[in-house]
Formats: sequence, structure tokens, C-alpha cells
Amino acid sequence: MAKTTDYWVEGLVAAVFTPFDDKRELDLSKIEPYCDHLLKHNIRHIYVNGTTGEGKSLTLQERKTVTEKWISVSKKRISVMVHVGCMNMIDSVELTRHAVEAGADAIATLPPLFFKPTNIDALVRYCKAVADEAPHLPFYYYHLPVMSHVYLNMEDFLIRAKEEIPNLAGVKFSDKDLVDLIGCRFVEDGRFNLLYGCDEQLMAGLVTGAHGAVGSLHNFAPDMYHRMIQKLKEGDFSSARNEQIHGQRLCRIIYRYGAILGGNVAALKHIMSLIGLDMGPPREPMRALTPEEYANYKSEIESIGFMDWH
Repeated sequence: MAKTTDYWVEGLVAAVFTPFDDKRELDLSKIEPYCDHLLKHNIRHIYVNGTTGEGKSLTLQERKTVTEKWISVSKKRISVMVHVGCMNMIDSVELTRHAVEAGADAIATLPPLFFKPTNIDALVRYCKAVADEAPHLPFYYYHLPVMSHVYLNMEDFLIRAKEEIPNLAGVKFSDKDLVDLIGCRFVEDGRFNLLYGCDEQLMAGLVTGAHGAVGSLHNFAPDMYHRMIQKLKEGDFSSARNEQIHGQRLCRIIYRYGAILGGNVAALKHIMSLIGLDMGPPREPMRALTPEEYANYKSEIESIGFMDWH
């Protein structure tokens, strides 16, 4: 079966952070060195203004500005997938049109998060309305039920949506339902590009059928995941598991501190400073670590050997 579009992602996609200054305003000066860091670690795809990028905490203009900056500094060395989902269709369409004009390589969207799609037909209608505004760009649905609370089956979505959305490329699948994921892999003999989004069990997602991965940890631990993917390709599952356990142990620390800070993104963002790329504090209602909390956090992360294997 032919692929839906020529755009096809395998390997790692970094869900990039949005850098702020101490006043929680955009600090675009941090993006170029950030881009250089990703390129140095063989990251060739990014996901902009998603959950990790605090997209829902940005204004429409800020989201446009961040998109433009990433496209400008990447100089086509990195493909840029832009998240365009908003609370209402009008804003989602505006961001979609902007992504086209700015030169994005692909778009993706969460469902609306207040009046939610409650069935497959409603979800397809919403996605079609967004995707139709960028008919020449690959479109991905962003499946994140733990936060969106839209618990619909993605295999059913793909079967229904393939008839309505010509530029549907695949799903950013950020759920731990591997039964649904493997079902997606077999829709029309693997027609759709599946990008897994649960860093702590990426190995399982890849074995089940994902082609690549969109994740926060790919910003600061890409080498570990590159090694894991290579070991899977070689059939060395023991070594691949050893790499995956590093990610799992790191996520356990992140999630514990995330619960204190009001969101995992706040804890994730702090790790960037450990590799020399300070992304600034998160936006409210999340908060930054206090100096004492940061010292403890850093100590815990170092205790699992992060600086040796990241």
C-alpha cells in the first residue's frame, strides 16, 4: 500500500520547549543554539507548540512567532511539524493558514479541549476542517487522551478519516494503549505514519508498530534513544531494554517533581539547564523549582547516571 503523503518520519522527533526569559516572555535568542544542539545530536524533525512547548499557554501571535523563528533558523536542515490545535476552530484555522505561509513541513492538532468530540464522526469533522486549510501539507492527529480526555479508538479514526481527509499522514500517538496502536499499524497495510509519544515505553511502541517517536526526552537524551533504536534494528533486545530503563527511571523522577510543580513540562524544562541550554521557567499555572528543589532534583538525576548516558 502506498504511503498517504511523501512526508514520512522515522526515528526521533524532538517536541521542542518554548524558551522564556525570567519574566516568562518569549526569548527567541535561545532558539538558534537550541537548533544547533539538536542537529549535533542527529535530530532532523521537531514538533513545535505542542504540550512540551506549552502551546496552549501561548497567545496566537506568540505561537506564530515561535513557528517563524524555528523555520528560519532550521534552514530546512530540520523538518518542522507545527501543532495548530486551539480551543476553537477559528483560531485553529488561522494557525493552519499561518503554518502554510511560514513554510512548515507538516501540521498536527489536538482536539478542542472544552467542547470535545464525543464520537469518531465528530473528531473526523473537526480534523477535516483543519486539514482542508492546508491540503498540500501532511496532517497528523495528536492523540493525547490523558490530557485531552478524548478517549476514542485511533484505529477506528484512521479507518473513517482516510475517506474524508486526503492529506491525513498519520497519528502522533501519545497513549499507552498498545492494542489500539497495533491496530493502527494494520489499517490499509500500514498506510499511516505512526509516531509514538510515551518516552518511558518507547521500546514497546516501536516493537508494536510505531515508525518513530515524538518526545520531550529527545531534547536532552537523544543519544540514548538513538542507541535503543539501533539495538532494536539489530535484534539486540537486551541492550535495547538497558537503554529504555534509563528513560523510564528518568521519567519516574520527572513525574514526581512534575506533580509538585503543576505539570511534567515544568520538570522537563529544568533538565535543559543541565546540558547547558536554559529554557527559562514555565508559564503559570506551572511553576519553577526553588533553588533548594533544583539542587535535590539535579542530585537525583545525576544519581541515576544521566550525565553518563544521556
